[in-house]
Amino acid sequence: MSGNISLGRVNKIQVGVENISFDASHYTKSADGKCENLHGHTFILSVEYEGNFNQESGMVFDFIELKKIIKDVIKDYDHKLILPAKDKENTRIEGEFSLSVKYLDYPAATTEYIALSIFHDIAEKLKGRIKIKLYEGMNNYVVIEGESA
Repeated sequence: MSGNISLGRVNKIQVGVENISFDASHYTKSADGKCENLHGHTFILSVEYEGNFNQESGMVFDFIELKKIIKDVIKDYDHKLILPAKDKENTRIEGEFSLSVKYLDYPAATTEYIALSIFHDIAEKLKGRIKIKLYEGMNNYVVIEGESA
């Protein structure tokens, strides 16, 4: 079959990948002070992507390739201590363990800034409209949506 296929009243098609998890630790300033202690979370990421619909393949984006891109980004955060880059020179953690740190170019390592960092990393690899939802644990999340360049 060749030529344009009518999509009727459809004005956009989005694809998504959900429930990609990674574990990381951080600290943040909080009202009650308890989050200032170094602590960890299981983060869960979902990504929606809106791009051009390819009528030949019948896809906006191949799910396998989308998942590969997301997992490639997440490996830079998984099992890492996430810190703001400003803390690089004044943080000392030593012991009988290995330590892998992910530095953020933001003033704090809040879930919002972690999500922004992940969003920009994904946006470098995908062209189109992207929406991410990053859960910190089971109940708290951040949603970021925007266009990649």
